[in-house]
Amino acid sequence: MRSIIISGTHICHLSQTDHLHGSSALKDRGAVLAIFLLTLFMFAFSSPVHGEGESDSATNDVSTFRIKIRRLQHGIVQQKNQISENQQQERSILEEIEALDTKLSSQKDKVAELKDKMDHQQALIDREEKALSTIRTDRDVVERHLKKRITAYYTMGHIGLLNVTFSTKTLPELLSFHDSFNSLIKYDQEVITVYRETIKELERAKEALSLEKSVLEEFIVQAQNEEALLEATKTEKRSLLTHIRTQVRLHKQAIDEMQEASQNLANSIVSIKNKHETYEEGFFTNKGNLPPPVDGTIITLFLQEKTNKLGISRKSMGIELQASSDTKIIAVSGGDIIYAGYLRGYGNTVIIHHGLQYYTVTSRMEKILVKQGQKVKINDTIGIVGDTMTLFDEGLYFEIRHGKESLDPLLWLNPNRLSTLHETNS
Repeated sequence: MRSIIISGTHICHLSQTDHLHGSSALKDRGAVLAIFLLTLFMFAFSSPVHGEGESDSATNDVSTFRIKIRRLQHGIVQQKNQISENQQQERSILEEIEALDTKLSSQKDKVAELKDKMDHQQALIDREEKALSTIRTDRDVVERHLKKRITAYYTMGHIGLLNVTFSTKTLPELLSFHDSFNSLIKYDQEVITVYRETIKELERAKEALSLEKSVLEEFIVQAQNEEALLEATKTEKRSLLTHIRTQVRLHKQAIDEMQEASQNLANSIVSIKNKHETYEEGFFTNKGNLPPPVDGTIITLFLQEKTNKLGISRKSMGIELQASSDTKIIAVSGGDIIYAGYLRGYGNTVIIHHGLQYYTVTSRMEKILVKQGQKVKINDTIGIVGDTMTLFDEGLYFEIRHGKESLDPLLWLNPNRLSTLHETNS
C-alpha cells in the first residue's frame, strides 16, 4: 500500500481491492450494440486524421462519423441504464440469499433444539416405564399377600362357646391367638392402604406417561414440520443459486467484451496516422516534467490489481486520481484530439495524440469540453470531474501509451508536483 498526493491535495491510502458485491450481466442485445460501436470506432479511425487544409469531402466524412458515434453513444447510455437495473436486481438477489442463509441457520438451530427435547422426553418415558414395572411387581406381591390373609381370617372365624368347647387349645391360648390374628388384620389393613396408594401411584404414573407421550408426539410433529420447511428453503436457495450462476456467465461474457474493447482501442490508436510528429510543448522532451491532468490524490497505481464496483478484477494500465467535483481536467501536453466521447469500459473519454505515437487517455469525465479534431495546448481545459461518471470505477483514469505499450504515468509527470506521505508529514 502506498499514498501519494498531487499539488498538496490530502493523502489517500491505496486499496488493492474494493469489498463490493458482484455486478449485473449485460443483455445480449447490449453486447451486440457495444461490439458494433467498437467496429465503427475502429473504422472511423483506420484512416489518417483530417486536419486543417484537407478537402471538404474529408471534413464531411469526419462529421458523418461524429453523428454516427453520437447516435451510438445514446444507445450505449440506454444500455448503461439497463445495466444499472440489472445491477439492482442482482443486489436484491444477493440480499435474498443472505436472508436465506440466516433463515437456514435459524432452522438448523431449532431442529437441533427439538432433537434435544425429544431425547429428554425419551429419558422421562424410560424412567416412567421403569417405575411402572416396579409398581406392577409390588402390586402383585400385595395381592398375593392379601389373598392369604383373607383366606386365613375366614377359615378361623370368631371365638365362641363351640370353639372353646371343642378346641384342643385352652381358652388363654385361644385368646392369645385371637389377639395375634387381630394384629395381622391391622397389618393387612395397612397393607391394603399401601396397596391403594400404590394403585393411585400407578394411575398417576400412567397418566404422566400418557402426557409425556403426547408431548413427545407434538415435538416430533413440530420437528418434522421444521425439517420440511428447511428442505423447502434449501430448494429455494438452489433455485436462486442457479439464477446467480446464469448471471455470472453473462457477466464473464461482458468482461471478455470489455477486454476486447480495450485491445481494439490500442489497435485503433496505433493505426492512426498523424502528420504532426512534434509540437511546441514537446511531449517526449518534457518527460518527467508534465503537469498532472488534475490536482488530486492518486488512488490507484500503474499495473495495480484492482476490483471495481461491478466486481470486475483487472490490472490497471494507468493511474486513477481522486479529485473534487467540478475540478478542471487539463491536457498534460499539446496535441490533436483524436477521440472525444463515451467509450465502453472507459466512460467519457478524451484521447490526445502528442506525436511520435505518444497518446494520453483521460477517462471518466463528468463533462467533455473539447471535440474530435481540435488542437490543444498544454494546460488547456479538456473536461470536468464529477460524480456521475464514477459509479462503477473510482476516480479519474489517466493513461499514457506509446503505440500499443502502456507506460507508467508517474515517470512522465513532474516529480515536484508529487509527494509521499512521510514527506508531507515531515
